[in-house]
Amino acid sequence: MTLTSIAEACALHVFCKQTKEYLNKLKMGALAELAGDEKNGEGSRTFVFTNEGHTLGNALKTIIARYPEVDFCGYTIPHPTEQKLHFRIQSRRDRAIDILKRGLEDLEGLCDHTIVTFEKEMAEFNAMKVENT
Repeated sequence: MTLTSIAEACALHVFCKQTKEYLNKLKMGALAELAGDEKNGEGSRTFVFTNEGHTLGNALKTIIARYPEVDFCGYTIPHPTEQKLHFRIQSRRDRAIDILKRGLEDLEGLCDHTIVTFEKEMAEFNAMKVENT
């Protein structure tokens, strides 16, 4: 394992922990929705994530866009100086909030696997480093 791969794994580890925090916020109803979607029905919503950017947006979009019930999924960063991510989901079959929750849960599962794998590899790396000194 190189120093670069360790740094990348650490960054991914932090990202995974942040994803779990967003899922908890969603469960508590603390995630904002952009106004104006009410007339489009429950299947179309734009959610606002604060202090987030392309890392969460792209990972979540990649997961949710693969669901067969999703007609459209995408995100924008409205302005580079604002720490906001607008995340749009459109579906004619399911509620957008349910799709977002499922996407975050699937991302959380992926993150859980990543965290376990990371911690196992770090333990092996540290044990090997101790053996070689």
